[in-house]
Amino acid sequence: MQVSVLHEDVLFNAQCSMLSPIFRVRDYEVQDCIPFSIGFSLDKTPILQGSNYVLFPRGQPIPSAIVLQLQRSSLFHLEPFYANPNELPSGVPSEISCFTIGPFQASNSERARVKVKVQLNLHGIVNVESAMLIEEHVDDSELSTKEVRHVTNGSEDGTYMQSKPSNASADGKTNDKTMRRLEIPVSENINGTMTGVELMEAQDKELKLAQQDRTMEQTKEKKNALESYVYEMRNKLFNTYRGFASDEEREGISKSLQETEEWLYDDGEDETEGAYTSKLEALKKLVDPVENRFKDEEARKQASTDLFKCIADIRMSTKSLPNEDRESILNECNKAEQWLTEKTKQQDSLPKNIDPLLWSSEIKKMTEDLNMKCMHIMSRKASHRNLDNKGRDQRG
Repeated sequence: MQVSVLHEDVLFNAQCSMLSPIFRVRDYEVQDCIPFSIGFSLDKTPILQGSNYVLFPRGQPIPSAIVLQLQRSSLFHLEPFYANPNELPSGVPSEISCFTIGPFQASNSERARVKVKVQLNLHGIVNVESAMLIEEHVDDSELSTKEVRHVTNGSEDGTYMQSKPSNASADGKTNDKTMRRLEIPVSENINGTMTGVELMEAQDKELKLAQQDRTMEQTKEKKNALESYVYEMRNKLFNTYRGFASDEEREGISKSLQETEEWLYDDGEDETEGAYTSKLEALKKLVDPVENRFKDEEARKQASTDLFKCIADIRMSTKSLPNEDRESILNECNKAEQWLTEKTKQQDSLPKNIDPLLWSSEIKKMTEDLNMKCMHIMSRKASHRNLDNKGRDQRG
């Protein structure tokens, strides 16, 4: 069974039927075909082929090819066109393109035979695949030798020559028939193509449309980010951040979140990217202090642990040092430990819904300063010892 179709859904339904355990499906073949009748004209004169000058009728399977044999002596034009305008959508012109066959020149004044292969490719596009000039020569025996010599050099001009058995004429001379085949160049000019100015205008328009698309996409992303932020902060404000915001802050933030949500679904439904960005920044100014308190509490605990560990490691490393160096380093460690203990005690006495007295960044800075001071003391003492040893060696 052969089915000519224009839509993929037919094939899809057929495949589904084959996979179904209920239906029994006969073997079938899906054949692509053209939806429009196509004819050809030769130098504005239609090439007759059946009725309505149609070479490829509607429903013709693709790919498909036809070889046209024409009598021409020089350059000519083949023009494909839609043979039935009623098959076309409204406003579509019937002309398709124009193929220029040539230039070429027949070797004698008579018209030569030209074979043109016209094809509908797999995508349903009309094109002239090749054009070949075919000339038949009848030569006497004297010229036959020249023709054979020309065959030897035939690759230079792209010709192909084939000698046929010679025939003796009535006067005793021998005649040879040779076929000369020459490939003719083919060029195409598609109807409706743009001029240089039109192409530049179209490219400019494309760039503007692409910019509009990017702007719309960025605006949509900002709107979604604002909407997500409203829902996320509303949930965290009464759960995760509840203990880190005062009643006044919670009330103000809740009011702003509600107003922003109402604006999003009313006046802000179709706003600019800048408007959504401004709204988001305004909300973050209110929420950031609360969020920073929450985040810094965990960071402060970790920073305190790191500082105590640093103090312990430095104290362990001083056991092999001279007393003077060890005392200097231990003194710095004691100062840092006392500072952290006092600050932590003060911080623990404060409520969580106000800005911390002790930030994690301060503890990290204290850790860095302690390391630098201790390294400086150890490197300074080591350099002094090296100088003393060098002086003793010189005196010795």
